[in-house]
Amino acid sequence: MNGKIVAAVAVGAVVLVILVFAVSISNSEVRLRNLITAKQKDNSSEYDNLWKKIAQVAEVTSEQKNALIEIFVQHAKARTGEGSDKAVVRWIQESVPNVDTSAFKNLQNVITASRDGFTMRQKELLDLKREHDNMLGVFPSSIVLSVLGRQPIDVVIVTSTRTDNAFKSGKDDDVELFKKNTGR
Repeated sequence: MNGKIVAAVAVGAVVLVILVFAVSISNSEVRLRNLITAKQKDNSSEYDNLWKKIAQVAEVTSEQKNALIEIFVQHAKARTGEGSDKAVVRWIQESVPNVDTSAFKNLQNVITASRDGFTMRQKELLDLKREHDNMLGVFPSSIVLSVLGRQPIDVVIVTSTRTDNAFKSGKDDDVELFKKNTGR
């Protein structure tokens, strides 16, 4: 009778260890799944913020450009008289204005920093997906998660049509940044 009790306790202990191990794996997978889901939503927010920053900074520089044009035109009219159609030309010949281009440099910095930040967020998401895929594919967690019916998580990585086409064809020969007007 003592042997049966010892065997039952031993089997119970093994079952308990397996159960604790399975719960631990399941909890780790759920935490990682939740992190990936949150990161995906965070990336959506980051992307939205990226475009809003770029649009708003670009709008400011556009307003600054329009204000400069107005100042130049008004200054030229004041110097040469209202009726002269060559007022701006004469004024430019007399004085080349110093234009503050810091707003455009700021726009370039905002674009570069925002895009780099968004790219980093996407890399982080892909790294989390890799970690999750490893949990699903590596023994012994693969057995536990398979029994629980856990599947890989689909993540969305924002890219461009140009990039998609380059990866489909294996080529990206268009390296000209500024298209030349061939219709002259």
